[in-house]
Amino acid sequence: MGKYIFKRILMFIPVVLAVGILIFTIMYFVPGDPAKVVAGAEASEEQLQAVREQLGLNQPYIVRLGNFLSDTFLHFDFGESYITGVKISDELMRRLPRTLTLGVTTWLLTVLLGVPLGVAAGVNQNKFGDRFCMFVALFGVSMPPFWLGLMLVLLFSLKLGWLPSSGIGGPQYYILPCIAGSFGGMASNARQARSAMLEVIRSDYIVTARAKGVSRRKVIYKHALPNALFPILSTASVGLAHVCGGSVVIETVFGIPGIGLYLLTAVNSRDYPIIQACVIILAVVFAVIMLIVDILYAFIDPKIKSKYIGTKAARRKADA
Repeated sequence: MGKYIFKRILMFIPVVLAVGILIFTIMYFVPGDPAKVVAGAEASEEQLQAVREQLGLNQPYIVRLGNFLSDTFLHFDFGESYITGVKISDELMRRLPRTLTLGVTTWLLTVLLGVPLGVAAGVNQNKFGDRFCMFVALFGVSMPPFWLGLMLVLLFSLKLGWLPSSGIGGPQYYILPCIAGSFGGMASNARQARSAMLEVIRSDYIVTARAKGVSRRKVIYKHALPNALFPILSTASVGLAHVCGGSVVIETVFGIPGIGLYLLTAVNSRDYPIIQACVIILAVVFAVIMLIVDILYAFIDPKIKSKYIGTKAARRKADA
């Protein structure tokens, strides 16, 4: 088991490194001169040349890439903003907790609402409960998060005045953003849970359990649901990564000063170091989530357990 976990941790390193190389390369070849962003459009050629020399923009691509990877992954230094001159790492540490709070809360809503809906639809196939749950799931898939967010603001903030429309503060500021961001993931979890339950319910051992007179509740929650959890867990884990990565839309609509809004502002102002830093941070979050899911699979999936435990036992037997 330790070997499996170690292999997954090793895979984490090249993924993040590849993302760093890719985003630096894209920013290197993107049209535009970063020196003009720093010095201003009215700067003379001498001033632009001085800025390029100061920032190392005159160096070859491979030299700049090496410096970027060294500063980012060895010294954890993302540099400073071209526009404000503020240290990017400090700004990221201030904004990251807000993005993670929003993302994790939204994800919990998608799981706590989506999975029960899907299970209810699966065990009541072609009945009213199934049609109602799938209608809710279809509604969730069809609603773009930004449109739903705007509608929620119009209703609960402008019309009713119950909740704040933007900004950050107490827990009430997260209610509308989390609802708007959870509908798509809730629908995906519901559809996956329904599909997994239908597949398991039709299995021979479920039919046998019913024939033996086992209660319907026990068949569903003790026999069917545990065996349907693997595809549900996979969909839910990917949903968490997508929620954190898709924070750009929700944070923009609700004015939440997190990583997503920070990234969008940097794109609009062509602040290249911030763009690179935000993409890498989001990639690290995504990779960590996938790493945790792989480790969870190692403990709950009998196939992985038997593979590594069996290999270890065979090696001990051969040594003996």
